[in-house]
Amino acid sequence: MQIGIVGPAERSVAWENHLQSHRLVSEVIIAATLEDMGTVDACFLLDESDQKLNNLLKSIKLGYHTFFISALPAKSDAIEKIYHASQEANVRLQFSHWPTLAPASQWMKQKVRNPSFIQVVREISHTSFVESGLSLNSLWIDELAYCLKYIGGAVHRTQINATKLKSGKAYAVHLMLRFDSGATAGIYISTCNQENRHKRLVSNHSLVLDCDVETQTVRIGKDHKNQHLFFEKKTFDPSLAAEKAAMQFLKAIQLNKTTLYSGYDLLQLTNLVESIQQRL
Repeated sequence: MQIGIVGPAERSVAWENHLQSHRLVSEVIIAATLEDMGTVDACFLLDESDQKLNNLLKSIKLGYHTFFISALPAKSDAIEKIYHASQEANVRLQFSHWPTLAPASQWMKQKVRNPSFIQVVREISHTSFVESGLSLNSLWIDELAYCLKYIGGAVHRTQINATKLKSGKAYAVHLMLRFDSGATAGIYISTCNQENRHKRLVSNHSLVLDCDVETQTVRIGKDHKNQHLFFEKKTFDPSLAAEKAAMQFLKAIQLNKTTLYSGYDLLQLTNLVESIQQRL
């Protein structure tokens, strides 16, 4: 399989290193633009430019299976167009939603396939938040994408509330979701904390998984015979996330299967985000 990488040179070389050892890869071509890439089977598109969605659409129309490595776009009309184009071109499309693609998340999905309960708490010191250049919207949308992908199915009801001062600017968000399956998810994001904390708790009738996102450590809680929880711990290497995501993308192409975070997943997300933002 010939793979093209389009993007800034330093980042492209890093992704080339992730691909070189993969048995499916016969050649890696690094190019500045899609037009310079030539004939390849799949494209890793590293693009944070204003034209990134146009470039993604161009890659799809050229018939390239595409791993789009960028912040999740949230324009539902553009995403709908991209999704339908990928369906018509019969290409696999994967987005770099790292909360879903992270090794700990993938392992948790294998352990608890159908969660009935998810609780996400992300607290960021205001200094860290300002220095990061992130927006409050991008933080809760990332976690919403995680919950939607993990639980799956339609959302029956959403509730959202935000901490706003006189300026009208929001500093914290509380979001509740109820799915048609009966499962629920809660997301709390605060940008005015003294310290940083990022936790995801997932459970079903058998297991409780408590993930410290920053350390990629998962505590696995099980019922003990004396009716107390018994915990084990498993730690994952976050530096392997990109390599594993690349491997799963290539496997999806080889087996003609849905990618780990697909165009359909993003379309479902953006439709829900629009309805939530109208209430904010």
